[in-house]
Amino acid sequence: MLNVYNQKPVSIFLHERCGKIVIKFCNIKMQLKMCQFKLFNNYLTNISKTISADTTQVELLLVKNNLTVKVSLNNFLQLMHGVRSVVQKEFNIKN
Repeated sequence: MLNVYNQKPVSIFLHERCGKIVIKFCNIKMQLKMCQFKLFNNYLTNISKTISADTTQVELLLVKNNLTVKVSLNNFLQLMHGVRSVVQKEFNIKN
């Protein structure tokens, strides 16, 4: 596995053998295909547009078993930054 992003509490790895990206944050581990990773980036970007000055927590709906997770605003912003950094670096896509 190639570590492509590692800033507490978010780690993102590229699993070269199977071509999947592994994301670890807030006791959650996700394995995504490249296309799913790009869609996850879009999802985080859309959620970030709904954040206001009063927001303290962000609710994420993760696909597996309709898991809903509440994370702190700080953790959400770090997750979004990590995913966006990898998308820009690995896919040359800018938001």
